[in-house]
Amino acid sequence: MHIHLRRDAYTALAAANGHYTYEQQANATGLGIATIHRIRSGGPVSSSSVAAICCTYGVEFADLFVITTPAKAAA
Repeated sequence: MHIHLRRDAYTALAAANGHYTYEQQANATGLGIATIHRIRSGGPVSSSSVAAICCTYGVEFADLFVITTPAKAAA
């Protein structure tokens, strides 16, 4: 299973807090710019990144994240 960001919800929340760019979001959350780029681009999110984002913006996991199951390869 993987954790993924609800990109539209995150972008709206970050913008509402004045964090429009990767750099501003990285500074606010304490995450690296590359990490912000990866998770905003649909990459998997680590538990520490979830914690940093939830703490920064004061939200619950389900507000910004979803758990997915990778598709199984065809046999």
